[in-house]
Amino acid sequence: MLRWLAGIGALGLVPGPALARKAGRSSGEGKAEAGGKGRETAAKAPWRTGKQLVVVLLQGGPDGLSVAAPVADPLYPFLRPTTALPADCGGVDLGSGFLLHPALSALAPLFAKKQLAVIPACAMPGQGTSHGPALAQFAAGTPTAQGKRSQSGWLGRLALALAGERSQMLVACQSDAYDGAPHYTMIAPGRGESLPGLPVEDQALFAAVGRLYGETGGALGKAFAAGREDRQEVLAKLLEESRRAAGGAIPAPHFAEFGQHFGRELAKRRDAALGFVSVGGFDTHSGQGAAKGYLADRLRETGQGLAGMLAGLGQAAEDTVIVALGEFGRSARENAFGGTDNGLGGVMLVLGGPVVGGRIYGEWPGLAGHRLAGGRDVAVATDWRDVIAPIAVRHLGLPEKKVGDVFPGFAPVSAPPGIVG
Repeated sequence: MLRWLAGIGALGLVPGPALARKAGRSSGEGKAEAGGKGRETAAKAPWRTGKQLVVVLLQGGPDGLSVAAPVADPLYPFLRPTTALPADCGGVDLGSGFLLHPALSALAPLFAKKQLAVIPACAMPGQGTSHGPALAQFAAGTPTAQGKRSQSGWLGRLALALAGERSQMLVACQSDAYDGAPHYTMIAPGRGESLPGLPVEDQALFAAVGRLYGETGGALGKAFAAGREDRQEVLAKLLEESRRAAGGAIPAPHFAEFGQHFGRELAKRRDAALGFVSVGGFDTHSGQGAAKGYLADRLRETGQGLAGMLAGLGQAAEDTVIVALGEFGRSARENAFGGTDNGLGGVMLVLGGPVVGGRIYGEWPGLAGHRLAGGRDVAVATDWRDVIAPIAVRHLGLPEKKVGDVFPGFAPVSAPPGIVG
């Protein structure tokens, strides 16, 4: 495997020897309350350390090659003729040949303060690239879910493993990921802005060409009309898929402001170890753009929401880790519509006071054809559970022997301490 990142030392993220596994699952009944009012527990959570973890699901599959662009790879602009970021786009230099998308400028101060880490080529090995099955696999924390709803979700099992029946969660979106949590409070994000539709084509250009071919008529005009009709049919299907992919999530334009509200609410609940938010708008099958455009707008809003969440947490941000990831990534090669299709290896952003950041973590498989999964997708070099597991152990205090309860069948890699202090 090509190691662009060898200069940062040991690259795995799970501490010490392989963690002890224990098969089986825990389950429990979740209790939700709308309107942001917390549910009081009968007693304080016995583990009560004040440490918190927030998972932000970037629903639809964000493009990892845009979030953390491998601008030093000569194949990058070849695979992305209209969607590649230029090296002089103004993005933060992440090191190892990567740039942070300039639209994520709200996160630049965190990277400078070493409170932001970036992990490319992330996904769960063995998962699918259809939204429904992939979301079910993410929620279950195992690729064996195969699109079926599990009895409990990995966040729900983590809540149980941390504190029996006393752990609290704060959530803003419905998700099977926290099924089985003993107690959770749901705060309503409000209506906010709706998600704008994907740009599909230059209407003026197509109208002009249509008039030209209409005047010439004949076989050429008929071929153009038939081709445009086929194109519009495909685009309509892609747009419908994008709408379904964002279902149940907070639209990214609204998250830009809601993130700070969520942070303030979480700061009030120091007995809540876990938080969950889902943000929609990343299924960019057409008109994705590069340094500017549709995806850049969604990334700007998401970056503002993540930075706002830490600001809303106030002093509690020093004890909080936020992990942002998608259910999968995008294809390495852009498609005929100026977008990218559902793919495998994506990207993770890990931020907060406890994070050992200011660097790239993980291995980079590269973009050569023989390195791509199935010849089209960024290969999975880091299992996202290898990022979450050490955070749960070292940051939240999860006993190592209970990692298997949270992620059944998961065998973590063996590595020295990494992403959290």
